[in-house]
Amino acid sequence: MTPTTAYSTFRVTPVTAALGAEIDRIDLNSPLAETTQDELRAALGEHLVLFFRDQHIDDEGQLALARCFGEPEVHPIRGALGDPSVLHDIVDTEDSEPDRAGWHTDVTYMQRPPSTAILRCEQTPDAGGDTLWANMQLAYQKLSDGMKHFIGGLQGFHATDGGFVDYVRRHLPSDSADKVMEAVGKGSTHPIVRTHPDTGRQSLFVDQSYLSRIEGLGKDESRYLLDFLASRVSDVSIQCRFHWTKGAVAVWDERSTQHSGSADHRGSARALRRCTIGGEQPA
Repeated sequence: MTPTTAYSTFRVTPVTAALGAEIDRIDLNSPLAETTQDELRAALGEHLVLFFRDQHIDDEGQLALARCFGEPEVHPIRGALGDPSVLHDIVDTEDSEPDRAGWHTDVTYMQRPPSTAILRCEQTPDAGGDTLWANMQLAYQKLSDGMKHFIGGLQGFHATDGGFVDYVRRHLPSDSADKVMEAVGKGSTHPIVRTHPDTGRQSLFVDQSYLSRIEGLGKDESRYLLDFLASRVSDVSIQCRFHWTKGAVAVWDERSTQHSGSADHRGSARALRRCTIGGEQPA
């Protein structure tokens, strides 16, 4: 990571050398000046994940922050069921089994995955429940020149017929699940190496949640290469970890990161509220 830029409207404290920064001396409950919005976008481009403590924003405040980065969008599952709300809850109760472990980037099975996500904390568990992020730009940079050359033109198919189908059918009645699957389709093809439209930086656009095969390779070749590339996210030197506190907010770049819930708070409630920003077709 390059040296941290000095910003005039807030203070930035890096979380790790790889990515993530805590932002303070800012009040997300007040209207954000254009200069502040510009600097927040610049800080996100530099650090990929921004964290804000003790903000306690409501829906209106979360949407105002979201619009600094683009237009909030309806999650494809909710859209398929006729729900137009762009904010939705992520809730674990004392009786539920947390099931959000696993590295991924959101809804890459869509033709235009989100560009940014905004998550706020309403309730924290007694222990655990952290979220981790990984810098997939660094994951790409750490590959050999030979591997970069080989994968540079490859495309991957992000399918809905694996974990997505399982998730939908586990959480919805069969008729609702059928509506969702019909609306979202079978999946989308995206480049293995993605170029960020704002910064021009390249990143590995590979995860184990949705990417099912690499086009143009044999089945065994595809699986071998996919397993290798997807495993790059486990490198702790490209990660950061955030411990949620009530009122905290996280904003992250979906194009250049993966994230994972730690799912280690069984028996303890956790409540978060999320929205995502519409993105472009990866290139």
